[in-house]
Amino acid sequence: MQHSGKGYKNRIKKERLLYLNTKHILIVDNNFMPQIRISLVTKILPLFGLLLVIPLLSSHATLDPELLIRFLGLQLILALLLVQWVVNKQFKLRGLKSPLWIVWLLFAVYTGIRLLWGNSYSDSLFEWMKILSYQMLLFLLIQNFSFKELQKGIAWSLSILGMVLAVWGLVELVEVMQSGKLSIPLSTYQVKTVFGHRNLYLQILFLTLPFQLYLAVIEKSKTFTALIVTFSSLSLFLLIVLSNRTIWLSLVVTILLFTGFVLWKKRQKSTFLLILNKPFRWIGITISATLLLSILFFAFFTAADEAESHAGNILKLDNGSGKDRIELWKRTLQIIEENPAFGCGAANWKIEMLKFGNKGLVSENNVTYYQRPHNDFLWIASEYGLIGGIIYLLGFLIAFYQASSQIKKQQETHRQLFYLSLLFALTGFTLFSFFSFPHERIVSNITLFLLFALLITGKADNEIETTYAKNMVLKWMSFLLLALLVVGFFYFGYQRYTSESHSKLALAAKMDNQPKRVIEEIEQAESAYYQMDPLSTPLSWYAGLAWYQLGQPDSAIRCFTNALALNPYHVHVINDLASAYVQKGKNEQAISLYKKALKIYPEFEESALNLCAVYFNEHQNDSALSALSYLDLQTSNPNFKPYIKAILKAKIISILTKQGKTELIHSLPDDPEWYFLQYKTHKIEGISIENLIFDFSKQQKPY
Repeated sequence: MQHSGKGYKNRIKKERLLYLNTKHILIVDNNFMPQIRISLVTKILPLFGLLLVIPLLSSHATLDPELLIRFLGLQLILALLLVQWVVNKQFKLRGLKSPLWIVWLLFAVYTGIRLLWGNSYSDSLFEWMKILSYQMLLFLLIQNFSFKELQKGIAWSLSILGMVLAVWGLVELVEVMQSGKLSIPLSTYQVKTVFGHRNLYLQILFLTLPFQLYLAVIEKSKTFTALIVTFSSLSLFLLIVLSNRTIWLSLVVTILLFTGFVLWKKRQKSTFLLILNKPFRWIGITISATLLLSILFFAFFTAADEAESHAGNILKLDNGSGKDRIELWKRTLQIIEENPAFGCGAANWKIEMLKFGNKGLVSENNVTYYQRPHNDFLWIASEYGLIGGIIYLLGFLIAFYQASSQIKKQQETHRQLFYLSLLFALTGFTLFSFFSFPHERIVSNITLFLLFALLITGKADNEIETTYAKNMVLKWMSFLLLALLVVGFFYFGYQRYTSESHSKLALAAKMDNQPKRVIEEIEQAESAYYQMDPLSTPLSWYAGLAWYQLGQPDSAIRCFTNALALNPYHVHVINDLASAYVQKGKNEQAISLYKKALKIYPEFEESALNLCAVYFNEHQNDSALSALSYLDLQTSNPNFKPYIKAILKAKIISILTKQGKTELIHSLPDDPEWYFLQYKTHKIEGISIENLIFDFSKQQKPY
């Protein structure tokens, strides 16, 4: 059937406008199919990818199974968002007047400028790339999505993510329980799903919970409501029984906030509670049942009183992780004190903290190396100075203010409830930042900046109007800049991914005692994109150690020197460079380096014994004996007593020779225990070696 005439064309035009504005997809004309398909892909895939794909990405090829693969995933999502933005014919810069946008943009700019001076290297640049990626994500989210689109997309995506993680966590918990009663908290560390650590898993699970409960309240379908409430209960159960004390604190603070909100609503005589009375009642009953189930779980499936003891240790700072955190914070404050304005530089905390020693830390074994201080606010202040720390803190304060303001001014019940859920998630993230390190993790920051995007798009007065000509120029210039950044960041991240893969292979070769293979892998790993492993050990140290094993001291010295330039406080680098110098006969340089290592870590037995050996070989017995004092008398080091015997025997022979009592030399015992007892008496009772020899002389008959 054919149609003609102006009226029909106008009607078709009107239908097309209505079609483009509708919330539902109706295919009325095949000519419009490409536009529909582009809209669906660009609208749905980015949010889906951010919250349901990136969190599940993991790679066992790298030392850190999450960080780099998720960074690469984030760049791909940013590319999708860029395409979505550029194909959108409407161009209005939204959200750029928001104080929240401005302060986080300022943080990204400042941290980028901070790279221009100080000790900046590949890790520093990567840290800034992460920060700028989050800012780019925030920009594209507020340009591409309305508040309602973000509200629905984020609430559902986070809820689905929470459901997946809850089921996964339960499966792992059941597997752990197969071996018997749980030891709290040690057994729970085995439950981490796709995350590298139990704490990271629980933090993400907590951030999903407020939005699961939000959907449980607003969802009209009883089936969906029952499903969501079930998974919410499972999430809450895991948050309780997996025994992370920061999570427990976050749950308590959230309950207190909700209680305060309810009391405020009652004072206002609001209809809010009346409208939501029924769903709140059912959710309250479910939560109460979950709490009871958790208590029963602790009673029947955990070792006696361990959960209670674990909870009681929250305020105890003389042992465990609490003690370590306090010690790390003290060292971080020392770093801030040294560089209060601008900090020590990005990714330099893990280097700078080493110079303060490891007394009182788990790392006293010189095997554990800390990557961060378990307090993001102190971490930022130490690396970027008080300027960066204040900007970072200000970003959170503005977010809290805007979330609270939205809760107060919203008239629509469901929207007010959504902002309340957002506030709960923001509160949890802030508490995590005080006791953990979400700043380092990709998924945590994606979630945080999605919350910021919701706060910015929730305000209607943030658009910047420009002319059409300016629109096009500004839009394409912005697109080209952002596209170049995304491509550059992806390339940089991929190079780091490749390098870290080779680093992991090098570590495996080191464990298998294959020095040649170590050198080959490190040569492929080390580059301008990747110079240090996640535990602050320069890659060149591994190569130097391999060259040393192969009897190539010159190559070892070259590698160790490069490693020392990158991390001047790494005791293994210092110690091994000294040992390489010894092999070349450069004992003065070696002694200086051993002393440097012992100045940083006085309890480092390897350097102390090496220093003893150098002094002994230089016939400086007094200095060798003095170097032994670095070691504790109770040490289990197998070389301690043989070293005491060699040094003390040489010292005694020297004294007897000077005294003309050479006839007693042949009477000296050969038992290392005897020399250890003499040394112990010398150290504890303060008796000089000469007096010990006098006592020995009296006990001997003339030869």
